[in-house]
Amino acid sequence: MNALVLASLLLAAPGFKARGFSLPDGAVKVDDDRYRLPQAWEDALKFYKSVYPPAKYPRRTLHSESQVRAIHIDNPSSRDEWEGANLYELGRGEVRVFVLSRDGADAAPAPAPSPAPATKKKK
Repeated sequence: MNALVLASLLLAAPGFKARGFSLPDGAVKVDDDRYRLPQAWEDALKFYKSVYPPAKYPRRTLHSESQVRAIHIDNPSSRDEWEGANLYELGRGEVRVFVLSRDGADAAPAPAPSPAPATKKKK
């Protein structure tokens, strides 16, 4: 029994984080904020249900015209850098995650305003 509990905890343990969003061991970055997961769709769903419980992190199905299965995981906490994540399966069984950053999380600071040009006074 203890071995089963330990095994389930190890399987649920996240590998690393992107913008604070947990990714499983074996996830590979494929683009900015996009990661390919090593698990099949059902296993990825189980992983994210254990890491981000649906009661605390609401989900909704993303609909599309193509044969892509996709869900959105919403992050209700405004303290985290990630606002949500889209988990989707491509047609050939590849599962990916797109981590959505909060507005302004990537934005560079606004440049300081330059001084107004000096104007000549008429005599």
